[in-house]
Amino acid sequence: MADLTDHDVRAALRTHQDGGPISALFETGEIGENTFAALDRRVQEVEDQGDQEAADRLGDILTYAVEAGERPPMSNWPIR
Repeated sequence: MADLTDHDVRAALRTHQDGGPISALFETGEIGENTFAALDRRVQEVEDQGDQEAADRLGDILTYAVEAGERPPMSNWPIR
């Protein structure tokens, strides 16, 4: 897994917003208890659609979220 920056996370999640935990991570950097399961489900959906490259990238973001741990919305997230 490549080291992801906050910008990398936002860029990769732009097309995967769900109106829930994934959108919260995209918009504010918030990682809550539901973020991990939502990302895991999205990885599975993208794999089922046959886009392994995007699924791998989402898997990297899931690892990023697990390593970062739960956190509240972050100030200045859009410009980090």
